[in-house]
Amino acid sequence: MIASLKARTTFWNVLVIASALSLFAVLLYAWLARTLYAHHDGDLQEDARRVVAAVSATADPIASLEALEQQGAVAPYVMVRDSHGQMIFRSERLAKVEPDIGAHEVLTHAAMAGGAYPQFFTVQLARGPVRFTCVPLPRPDGTYLQLGRPLGDVGMMLEAVTLASAVLIPIVIVVTSFGGFLIAKRALKPIDTIATALESIQATDLSRRVNPHAPDVEVKRLTSSVNQLLDRLSTSFSTMKEFTADVSHQLQTPLTVMKATIESARHSPEKQVALDTLSDEVDALTATLQDLRDLALADADSTVSREGPVSVSDVFSEAGELVGALAEAHGVTCETSIEPGLNAWGSAVRLRQLILNLGENAVKFTPPGGRIKIGATRSNGQILASVSDTGCGIAADLLPHVFDRHVHGRNGSGQGGSGLGLAIVKRIVDAHGGKVVIQSGPGVGTTALITLPIAGSAS
Repeated sequence: MIASLKARTTFWNVLVIASALSLFAVLLYAWLARTLYAHHDGDLQEDARRVVAAVSATADPIASLEALEQQGAVAPYVMVRDSHGQMIFRSERLAKVEPDIGAHEVLTHAAMAGGAYPQFFTVQLARGPVRFTCVPLPRPDGTYLQLGRPLGDVGMMLEAVTLASAVLIPIVIVVTSFGGFLIAKRALKPIDTIATALESIQATDLSRRVNPHAPDVEVKRLTSSVNQLLDRLSTSFSTMKEFTADVSHQLQTPLTVMKATIESARHSPEKQVALDTLSDEVDALTATLQDLRDLALADADSTVSREGPVSVSDVFSEAGELVGALAEAHGVTCETSIEPGLNAWGSAVRLRQLILNLGENAVKFTPPGGRIKIGATRSNGQILASVSDTGCGIAADLLPHVFDRHVHGRNGSGQGGSGLGLAIVKRIVDAHGGKVVIQSGPGVGTTALITLPIAGSAS
């Protein structure tokens, strides 16, 4: 099996051309032979018609034939045979050049076969091929006239066509194979260039791209697809690196605290306090792991599933009830106002997570007696959602960076988060084609404003 695409392309190209040339040569030979033989057959048929008409009007047909032959009014080779193939008459010229023609198998068989219509056939004699016709004579009864004319240059012409085809076709095939290989090599050169470029691109450096300026539309499309694939791979590698860094960074601190606490508990009589601290750190570690998992899933959701519209009203109402239960446990009031009939394209799970993350942040940073509001309404062809609180707010220097990873806020008791909650919120909103803005200030609370496109709108 041929492995090279250039070789396969050349092979099939040569095979098609060789088949076409061979078919052309066969058809040319058949047409030329038919045309040349038809010319001789026409002359023989006319001679036979005149001879039959002449001998039919005489009492002695054989004598009439001898007279016509002496006058040169008939074809060079004239014979008369009976139905048994026996020769009754032959011209003097034929007797001189072919003394043994009386026993010729083909001529004998033609007379024995008989028939009411003329027969045409070629006979190879000593002086070359001769075209014969065999027609019945009205008298004597059961006899057949056989007239023949030398084919002359017909055989040489057909042999020349055969020889020329046998010589020229292989030459054309050789030239075509060489030219076809050069054409295939030139046509596939851009593919080799793309392969070489891809081989030089390493997993550690996905910034390089294949040259998009290809002369052919097909190659340009292939190059564009390869570069898009490299873009997706680069994004995936970057996300994976960031996720690995997040895991390393976020797990290092709680593990260090846990280790130190355990060591302290071994030598301290106040083991219960140490174990309580250890339990708190385990809870913090568990929450961090959950945040990292959610962030990884949010990174993976670069394009949101578009299976159908999601009822934002139902999803936000359900999430609001969960936030309300959490707020009540912390002594915080939660108010929910969701307009019914709001729908958006996207993932119900992710939209629920969006409100839960914002609500949990609000509860965490709002002191007891504070208030949280969760709302969603239709505004200018979009869904406008908000989560606000009366908590401690965000410092002015941290506000521009709230969506960055590892940016930690602190509540009144000094408790902080994993630094991933708002980063997850930003990824979810971006994946749904929306926008999120955080408005806050120290001591005035925080408000998160989210806009999402309504399902079916142009946006």
